[in-house]
Amino acid sequence: MGSKTICLCCLFFVVLFTSPFVILITLSYVGVKPRFYIQEIYIPSLNNSNTHNNATNLNTSIFIDLKFKRVVAHVPLRYEDVNITLYYGSNRSFGAVGSYVVAGFSQGKKKTARRRAVVEARGLPWEDAFEKISGGSAVALAVELATKYKLRRCDEGNCYYTKPKTVVVAADLVVDASGLEVSKKPIRLH
Repeated sequence: MGSKTICLCCLFFVVLFTSPFVILITLSYVGVKPRFYIQEIYIPSLNNSNTHNNATNLNTSIFIDLKFKRVVAHVPLRYEDVNITLYYGSNRSFGAVGSYVVAGFSQGKKKTARRRAVVEARGLPWEDAFEKISGGSAVALAVELATKYKLRRCDEGNCYYTKPKTVVVAADLVVDASGLEVSKKPIRLH
């Protein structure tokens, strides 16, 4: 009876002390999905402080600052082209009003990458947007990001990329009379 108790105690301590290392190694090998954020969005035409009349001097550019964040993963990854699509209104009832493609790139272990995009809005109902901003309301937009990424693996000196994993995430944004997102915090795309 005594030797069984000692063996069970030893087994308990071995499992207790080795399981965190096994979990950490597994997480670092498998990787954790990257996180995507809108760091900032700016629509110059909706900025009421501009001295030019926005309706007659229309700038259709929308500036987006994207952040790609790795939290736990200890393996680099490679993004294929990143497709960004903008919609007017959070329910996307107007359809896509602009799109942009960020060229694929590599992201290192636990690294944060930033990419900026200038989207030329087409089909955005500017009169409706100006009316909302002039009336003291805000304008709702939706941003969708679609890409594929591959994890980099190295076994016995041979390095390769895994099969691509598809990611499609989106977020709703609210832009006020400054032309900027109302929230001052980065918006995570889910």
